[in-house]
Amino acid sequence: MTWQTWVVLGVIAAVFVAVVAVGIINKKKGKSSCSCGCSGCAMKDACHKK
Repeated sequence: MTWQTWVVLGVIAAVFVAVVAVGIINKKKGKSSCSCGCSGCAMKDACHKK
């Protein structure tokens, strides 16, 4: 593989790791995984069991 392929693979891997990290951080903070919030979601009872 050429060095350009490695650069592209590195960028893709970095984006993937960043997305996963943000998801984990948001889950630990109790935020929803989507931007619309839980009040209007049909699955709100399944996600946040008390």
